[in-house]
Amino acid sequence: MPVINIEFDDLNRMLKEPLDSESFSKIISQIGADPDEINEKDAIIEFFPDRPDLLSTEGVARAIRAFTEQQLGLVNYKTNAATTHMVVSPNVLGVRPCVLGGIVRGIKLDDVAIKCLMELQEKLHVTLGRKRNKVSIGIHDLGKLEGPFNYTTCPPHEPAFVPLQKDYEMTPEEILKEHPKGIEYAHLLEEFKEYPLITDSKDEVVSMPPIINGALTTITEKTTEVLIDVTGLDQNAVEACLNIVAAALVERGGEIEQLELRYPTEKIIAPQMEPKMHKIENDYLVNLLGFDPENFAIFKAFRKCAMEPDLKDGTWHVKTPAYRADILHPIDLLEEVAIGLGYDNLPEHLPKETRFGDALKSRKLEKNCRETMLGIGFQEVVTLTLTSTKMLHENTGRESNYEAEVSNPVTEDYHMLRSSILPNLIELLKNNRHRELPQRIFEVGQVVIEHSNRTSLAWIELTSKSTFSSARSTAEIISKRLELNGTPTEDDDPLFIPGRCVQIKTENATLKYGEIHPQTLEKYELSYPAIGGEIIW
Repeated sequence: MPVINIEFDDLNRMLKEPLDSESFSKIISQIGADPDEINEKDAIIEFFPDRPDLLSTEGVARAIRAFTEQQLGLVNYKTNAATTHMVVSPNVLGVRPCVLGGIVRGIKLDDVAIKCLMELQEKLHVTLGRKRNKVSIGIHDLGKLEGPFNYTTCPPHEPAFVPLQKDYEMTPEEILKEHPKGIEYAHLLEEFKEYPLITDSKDEVVSMPPIINGALTTITEKTTEVLIDVTGLDQNAVEACLNIVAAALVERGGEIEQLELRYPTEKIIAPQMEPKMHKIENDYLVNLLGFDPENFAIFKAFRKCAMEPDLKDGTWHVKTPAYRADILHPIDLLEEVAIGLGYDNLPEHLPKETRFGDALKSRKLEKNCRETMLGIGFQEVVTLTLTSTKMLHENTGRESNYEAEVSNPVTEDYHMLRSSILPNLIELLKNNRHRELPQRIFEVGQVVIEHSNRTSLAWIELTSKSTFSSARSTAEIISKRLELNGTPTEDDDPLFIPGRCVQIKTENATLKYGEIHPQTLEKYELSYPAIGGEIIW
């Protein structure tokens, strides 16, 4: 979970009634955080990732003001009309299509505030941004730029500009190969021939999303107005990050000014800081709480969570702040009421009825498979879900089944998800060939076929005399126990000897069994015949 550092002197600047470390420790746990370490000067706090608005000192101060009744209810954010714009080029829509931005003027920053701002930026990159893949954020000193701005693409070799943490110019290609941030995030742009770029009216480079900002716009203690750019692949996540950063800068004394985004087919004004309306029925809320705290208590609980409620015809109409990206369902409003009331204040009572969980259908199937295989003398094993082309195809002769591959595999031996368990069992026999015969093993687990999880049961038997008759006898017992009824047909799976492989198809499953091909056994260094089979549901 995300961890943030809070300095009490900085926090208390944004509170009407300052808190000491002891009071802070009690309040922060009630809001929904896990304190790791608290001393007289600062605190290290761990927050749940579903509350990205709390990933900064500014967000925590705002939440504490409401919760301690220093400033109950909704915060109304004034937004001034746009005075400049950003032109979005059609070229960039195929690379990183979503972009929003805004301007905040009149902020007051010092070293601690800048540190908090950068920390918020990075925490949002990791959580909502999925390590900058889904969203990336740039915060720039607007005083060093001149609008309007352009969001476009550039070739790898130009333009050259000075990136953050460097004092000399680098081309986009050099940044991706030599700059620490470029090396870390180069994989996000590796499939593209041109890269996203934000420039101002003088062609000064503002940012190369999602990799690095230009050093020209570095935030300092002299910065009083900033440009925020947020780019990504998901418009909702981009909007949420923009609203969170803009609201945080308001806590530093800033005023929000909107920015006009001129897309090829439409114009968008951002940020939109108007509250959003959500609803929850009072009966639904009371039933899930387990008691009726009465309307006034619910009303106050919402306001202690910086929301503005109104009860109409048995339904709560709740205005939530623009920065609350986590409110998606009435159950989220219920959680806010519980926090506002205080979990310690909820009455204790025994459950009114006893309920027992039931296994999923897939778990019942796995249980039946295990009981069947153990009952006929097989030993259960568990192998890795990750495998390789060599094990699945080269050693078995099977053709590719378009398996799901791992983007950044640690080794070549584990670079894809298995589409069959049987090769794993043969590999296990290879590693245990020094053991005495017979060896009879099985595994029931998950395989991935056409990017969907499927349940599989595979078994194999290695003996000095393994015959097709034995394979058929085992398969018939398994089919009967698992109620697989179908017509046997000859199959030409290269894993098995031609003419000694049978397939049975039913409505929900496919069964194959037979004698393992000697070429496959030779590749796995097995000198005895083997029989086996596999069922995939």
